[in-house]
Amino acid sequence: MATVTTITTVGYGDLSPQTLAGQISTILLLYLLGIALLAQVVGEYIDYRIETREKMAQGRWRWKKMKDHILILNTPSTDRVTYLERLIQQIRNTPGLCEHPVQLLTPSFSDGLPESLKLLGVVHHTALPESSEALINVNLDKAAYVLVLAEDAHDRRSDSCTLDILDHIKRQHVDAYVVAECVHDNNKSRFMQVRADSVLRPVRAYPELLVRALAAPGTEQILENLFTYQGVHAHRFDVSLSGLSWGEVVEKLIRAGVGTPLGYVQQDNKVVTNPGVSEQVKGKAVIVMVNQAYKSNEDIVNEALSC
Repeated sequence: MATVTTITTVGYGDLSPQTLAGQISTILLLYLLGIALLAQVVGEYIDYRIETREKMAQGRWRWKKMKDHILILNTPSTDRVTYLERLIQQIRNTPGLCEHPVQLLTPSFSDGLPESLKLLGVVHHTALPESSEALINVNLDKAAYVLVLAEDAHDRRSDSCTLDILDHIKRQHVDAYVVAECVHDNNKSRFMQVRADSVLRPVRAYPELLVRALAAPGTEQILENLFTYQGVHAHRFDVSLSGLSWGEVVEKLIRAGVGTPLGYVQQDNKVVTNPGVSEQVKGKAVIVMVNQAYKSNEDIVNEALSC
């Protein structure tokens, strides 16, 4: 009660008006100045909270205290919500990344983030990512990781936007690890020269590649090569496997210069990847990471395994 009495300025009765004019003046001052002023202060605070929530929802709020976050610049032009859900879910499931806050910088979602992204703890800022002011507003200098997504995975003009963003990042002397998507392979070296630490093709079906680039830099390049038939790629050799341990298979094929075995195919077509070293293998094919420069075939593999 003492708190209410103090806030409303009613007083404790030790001082009180004695005349009728004094009593009327006190009532007027109490209602017009005391309670009205209190109501105004409370109303302004409520308005401030409502305005703050609206700014957060519409991406107009600056998260000044955010640091060590994963900053995602740009969003795909198609199926952006589905892609972001998968990308961020992978981040949340990856040790070493799951504790980092995630912030989006994109002109999309000006009416608010979908509920599915909010539930994943994502916040956003609505602006063009190639704006230096916008990059400052999302605390680029305090980010731990930066992902620069290609807006259109099939349009080379997306690379121009990415180059512009990378140039802004370079000018701000950012220490974050920067991964950029590149539509045209010829631009990869340019991205690396400007600022990118890792460059990947925009493979929309596998956002896991981007997460690998953050969690274990370098592994994403190996995984990306699996999608192409250039340089290093996975190859299947249809040969009979029996009487050998997996360790022996690996040793024989590496010594013969065939490549690095990744797994084998059993008679029932089940693929066994990375089995134990002492595990006895029996199957009809072996899958090997090979280099396009070295030509191997089933005869060479059979000869290597029989040695």
